[in-house]
Amino acid sequence: MSKRLITIDDLAAFTFAGSPALSADGTQAVYVVTKTDVKRNGYSSSLYCTDGEHAPRPLTHAYNGTGLEKHHSPCFSSDGMYVYYLSNRTGTDQVWRIPFLGGESEQITDFEDGTNDFALSPDGHKLVCQTTLKDKKGSDNPDVTVVTRLRYLQNGKGFVDGTTALYLLSIVDKHKELITNPHCDAELPAFSPDGCRLYFCMGKPHPDQNDYLLDLYAYDFSTRTTERIYKALGYIEDVKVSPDGQMVALAGNEDGECTPENISILLVPAAGGPAKNLTHNEHLSLGNFIGTDVRFDGGHNLIQWSKDGESLTYLVQDGAISGLKSIALNGVVSTVFMRKKTVMTSFSMSNDKIIAILSTPLSTGDLYFLGNGDTVRQISNHNQELFKQFDLNEPISFTYDGADNWKIDGWVLMPPKTARTSEKVPVVLEIHGGPAAAYGDSFNHEFQCLAAQGFAVVYTNPRGSRGYGAEFCAGCYGDWGRKDKLDILKGLDHVLANFPECDPDRQFVTGGSYGGFMTNTIVGTTNRFRAAVTQRSICNLYNFYGTSDIGYYFLTRYFNGADLWNNEEMLMQLSPIRQANRVKTPTCIIHSEQDHRCPIEQAEQWYIALRRLGVETRFVRIKGENHELSRSGKPRNRLTRLQEIIDWFQHYNSIALSPIK
Repeated sequence: MSKRLITIDDLAAFTFAGSPALSADGTQAVYVVTKTDVKRNGYSSSLYCTDGEHAPRPLTHAYNGTGLEKHHSPCFSSDGMYVYYLSNRTGTDQVWRIPFLGGESEQITDFEDGTNDFALSPDGHKLVCQTTLKDKKGSDNPDVTVVTRLRYLQNGKGFVDGTTALYLLSIVDKHKELITNPHCDAELPAFSPDGCRLYFCMGKPHPDQNDYLLDLYAYDFSTRTTERIYKALGYIEDVKVSPDGQMVALAGNEDGECTPENISILLVPAAGGPAKNLTHNEHLSLGNFIGTDVRFDGGHNLIQWSKDGESLTYLVQDGAISGLKSIALNGVVSTVFMRKKTVMTSFSMSNDKIIAILSTPLSTGDLYFLGNGDTVRQISNHNQELFKQFDLNEPISFTYDGADNWKIDGWVLMPPKTARTSEKVPVVLEIHGGPAAAYGDSFNHEFQCLAAQGFAVVYTNPRGSRGYGAEFCAGCYGDWGRKDKLDILKGLDHVLANFPECDPDRQFVTGGSYGGFMTNTIVGTTNRFRAAVTQRSICNLYNFYGTSDIGYYFLTRYFNGADLWNNEEMLMQLSPIRQANRVKTPTCIIHSEQDHRCPIEQAEQWYIALRRLGVETRFVRIKGENHELSRSGKPRNRLTRLQEIIDWFQHYNSIALSPIK
């Protein structure tokens, strides 16, 4: 069969696998399969199941076929008879269950504002559900919104108008009881193995007067009492109780908010006390921070106890790849699964058996059963027939010297031969957001589309990226747009020097979020690029403090305590808007109107400044989208975004320009 070039529209043809869950005996698996519905302009998801020997089959189906149903967050009952999951089939996410061997789904919860998360008791008789308790309205006038919270915005949600609370619900009679303080956010419920206690994280009644960290609590079902067993000193990302019930393992840190420090395994006695950092000698952080635009994987397991309780298995990123390691209680670390050019996005472990979602530079991710000795069995292959059609190149990795001779990882994706129209090829520099994120050995649809249009694509992990240890992640703190910028540009220079087919006279640049900040910074300090596309960007750090949902606490940490009233000059000096009068590069600005992370006022400032200064500028505003447009926005809007990027670069690639100096 003859190959064809990948297209923008192929984004809507992918099937995405995620959120795997194993039965208690480790023999059966369920996972979430997500598909794009361009006609309805959204996504639907269902549960698939497999025993690891046979091809996966659908477990759930659309309830009425009229809407965009999403079935997600599955887990097995302890006896393996039922799979519990969240579904929006009645309008809001509620807990449902379905017999694993087949039958009809049954709705379990009916919370007014839906169910965000849940935990099933070991005996299968109870659920603990997280839902939202709405605040009392501050005005009877529906046109008026009264704000009293310090952190009152949330990207993807809008106004924060309630607290997340935990309810205990009887599956038999549906009786429910609030078990957490209604004035404090509560999350991450986890039952003890005997079902007698519930562990969870909960905040303070007045976090703006205290802190926004969530402490670890234990609720005793027999006495119906709650006690704090660990005062958090940083974020807690996951909670797992040991098989004997004597220890609670946390994935978290003890260094406050927005820290460059690693996510570690913290062990807390079930009776309470200080935490022991089990992974304090490890160089790498728990978690996978490798980004891509072809992933719908809601799996959030970071840690899992072994059956005997003598070790913990954890997800970890090492540069361009991610996988699993195990650490014994005595601190000895061993590798469970780490493979070249493979990124693990989620995993589930039960009875010492493991399943995971694995992706590569030429696959979006599928379900695998992991065996001993780094062996794997691929169980699903959802996009196999589609990928057989594509004429794709695999990115070429390289390492180079950045600023201060730091070793930096980079990649170049060359266009397929059938996409090349000349001996020399134009080059697009892509810059990731975060900055505590990363590129790696994942498939990127956007990059492959640019390559199919004849562009080479260069991308790097400059200082500030995750996956290289805490010191590397801290490398851009207090120094945005300086040495991190040099890291990025030196990567592009490396490609131009070592890949002679890349044309130094046709360079382009794009990035989103922090990558948009960096794009704005770059075009304000060099005219080497023919055109730029800046996405969900920042141009004014001073304004960002008060308009972003994370602004003030994110930037005070990143800029070593700098604030509006004591470091105005430093913040403005690092802001791209200060260099707007030096910009000559034609710039396309793409921004979502409901972006509360990098608010659209940042794009508006940049657009007005560039237009006033006579720079060729196009402002693409996208309604109904937030900061996640490129990853999970409405399909038509995602396709439009990609078309805007390609059209802008193709236009300035095709017109005759003087050589860049």
